[in-house]
Amino acid sequence: MTTRPRTRCSPAPALFGRRRTRALIAGGAVLLAGALTQGCAGGRVMAESEFREHLRLTEEAGEDAVRRLGMDPSSIVDTHEMANSSCKDEFGADGDGVTRDQPRVTWAPHFESRAAYRAAVDTLREAWSAQDLTVEDIPAPGKGERGAGLPGVRTKGDHDVELSLRPDWYTGEPTLTADGGCVRHRGYLVDWE
Repeated sequence: MTTRPRTRCSPAPALFGRRRTRALIAGGAVLLAGALTQGCAGGRVMAESEFREHLRLTEEAGEDAVRRLGMDPSSIVDTHEMANSSCKDEFGADGDGVTRDQPRVTWAPHFESRAAYRAAVDTLREAWSAQDLTVEDIPAPGKGERGAGLPGVRTKGDHDVELSLRPDWYTGEPTLTADGGCVRHRGYLVDWE
């Protein structure tokens, strides 16, 4: 029978390994929480007058896109909205009198055919490219989905307003959207139309 010499095994390496892992996980969680809180707190706070100007610029950017399609924006405007659940101060980072809103205007253009819709997408792509804006193609929804086969197009225009023409998520109908992004501002907006 062979005997092995007894060695003194210390549990320290395993213990330190577990401690190190826990410390890394805790440190990562703290960094993640800090990044999320900072991201939510981000951006300057606009004065109420600046925010109203931002609303006007958001709507004008969308109206210009609608006009490029040869349509009257006032005849096909669908909604003016401020709601977006990802644009709320859930961590209490904003001070008193500061609120967040995400202004968005949608238009519901009517196209005689799928070919007419695709031509409109091409028109906007060319116009936005001519303005040296970065244009992103939006893939068409798949077979069986609302708006199947209808691709879209998107860009971020002046004043950080995102413009897009694409099938609506819920109805599948073509929708042109001007999204002003999540904005921190003073005051509370009562109406916007």
